Amino acid sequence: MNFNKTYLIAFAVIAIAAGFTAWAFMSGMSRYVDIKTARTEKNSVQLRGFIVRDETHTPVYDQKLHALRFWMKDQNKEEMEVVYYGAKPDAFDSAPGTAAHGSIRRDKDGVERFHADSIVIQCPSKYNDETSIYKKTASN
Repeated sequence: MNFNKTYLIAFAVIAIAAGFTAWAFMSGMSRYVDIKTARTEKNSVQLRGFIVRDETHTPVYDQKLHALRFWMKDQNKEEMEVVYYGAKPDAFDSAPGTAAHGSIRRDKDGVERFHADSIVIQCPSKYNDETSIYKKTASN
């Protein structure tokens, strides 16, 4: 009887641990959304898109504040300013696109901006095929 009880307790402990691990993993994931959807979300999300570089949208990195500001265009061609506090990624200046994790907030000046707590820069050489969201967004 003790032998079966021991197995039952061990199985219960393993099942609880596996359930907790799956819950922790799923709660830490954020889905990719477009800018329109990000406006409706209360939790953090991930935006993926093209880094806009033109006459009116030039990325700026403030060394003193460690703040990177740039404009991103999503797959629907909607644009939004992104603010990221942290070190500027090495490949940022040549990257066609980025994925930013964070949320949209209305700043003191009344303007909505995407405040990123992390960004991932896409390597230009990995996204040169015709199916890439970055190439499509850049050419449109």
